[in-house]
Amino acid sequence: MNHRLLPDVEIIAEQRFTQHQGHNLLALKLQQRGYRCTGWSGSLVQKATAKVLRRLPAFRGLNPTTAFHVWRGNRISARRRPRWVHFIWGDDELSHLKHPEGCILTLHQPMELWTAASWQQIARSGGIICMSDRERVAINIRCPHIPCVFIPHGIDIDFWQPANPPPLRRLCAVGRYMRNVPMLLRVAREILQRHPDVTFQWLIHPDYTVRPELVRELPPERFELVHAYSDQQLRALYAESWAFCMPYDNVTASNAIVECMASGTPIFTTRTGGMASYGEDVMTLVENNDAAGMVEALSACLASGTLRADQARRGRRYAVEHFAWPQVLDQHERFYASLPRAEAA
Repeated sequence: MNHRLLPDVEIIAEQRFTQHQGHNLLALKLQQRGYRCTGWSGSLVQKATAKVLRRLPAFRGLNPTTAFHVWRGNRISARRRPRWVHFIWGDDELSHLKHPEGCILTLHQPMELWTAASWQQIARSGGIICMSDRERVAINIRCPHIPCVFIPHGIDIDFWQPANPPPLRRLCAVGRYMRNVPMLLRVAREILQRHPDVTFQWLIHPDYTVRPELVRELPPERFELVHAYSDQQLRALYAESWAFCMPYDNVTASNAIVECMASGTPIFTTRTGGMASYGEDVMTLVENNDAAGMVEALSACLASGTLRADQARRGRRYAVEHFAWPQVLDQHERFYASLPRAEAA
């Protein structure tokens, strides 16, 4: 792709990047292709600006990052220079934008969480990038005049790779937001009872306080809660585990799903939200709350190294073909190029 004549787009994203994880890396990768990228970095000037903004009625209740991004985006979209401003975390800013017709918004939240005000702003926007295909379909039906596309979550497939040693007899789970925790624990208890050589690790954010009633529900043996992990430790957790098991109540894109798949870890989860957009043919999907179905599928995988290897190979291939940054960036550039250019002066 020729990057010398770039579409007239400015990216707005928080200017804090991890090396290998998170959707914020999209902004960094687009910046490396020549796009202008601005946003919250936590500088003294930005903090002072946000402090003043949050005293105004239109910005009350917003955190400093969102307040600054909305203010910046409103200024750009009002003067239409550049022609487009792209919010890569558009859910946060969507309802506060004065000129959504000059904005491209990436929406991460499932459509069940969109309000009537959200839909009104979507219908006025310049373009929408969805993180799963069912949201794209919903917008195309309800707002057929709005340019809309599904682009999957990108990852560094050179970092998230399968491990060379044979996998451990361990299942892993990651996260808690929109996860079906009661189902997870039912599955874990049954699997650990059936397979005495298997262990289970559940990684949750270190800031999450585990309630005493949840602790009482955890399996008593061979089940471990883990908290602070570096990218390297997380990669090892995925790649060295026999399988990933985490049911979801709803989802669009999930870091854990795409990272696990690229790490060659078979995925067992629920057919909810937009999960099928991330490779339904290379994951094992059961209906939500079907703990018995999940247990049977996991048991079959645990009983067969050959089956596990086939699932791992197909998942890795799918991740390379669909989630690698070059493909994801190209899809963004094609979408930008498809939008109307700036009006003639």
